[in-house]
Amino acid sequence: MQSWFKLREACAQCGLRFERDEEEDYWLGAYLLNFIVTEVLFALILAVVIVITWPEPAWMTAVWIGVVQMCVTPILFYPFAKALWLAIDLVFRPVA
Repeated sequence: MQSWFKLREACAQCGLRFERDEEEDYWLGAYLLNFIVTEVLFALILAVVIVITWPEPAWMTAVWIGVVQMCVTPILFYPFAKALWLAIDLVFRPVA
């Protein structure tokens, strides 16, 4: 059974491989996209916690929410980051 967070090796319709093997550092783009989304989401959550609890910001609440979010988001978003990075890569380097 296919895991919900793992990409298939290739498209069932056209056979396009989702891993661009010719590039050793291809994973770096997906990693960077995943990192950016995680950090931006953390900044948004932090801003919301500070605004909601102003004038006495709940720093410990923000820290614990941040710890959980920073651990969970990269794991859950990684397959989407790989798929998005593949889409971006295909725009700039289409399959011949």
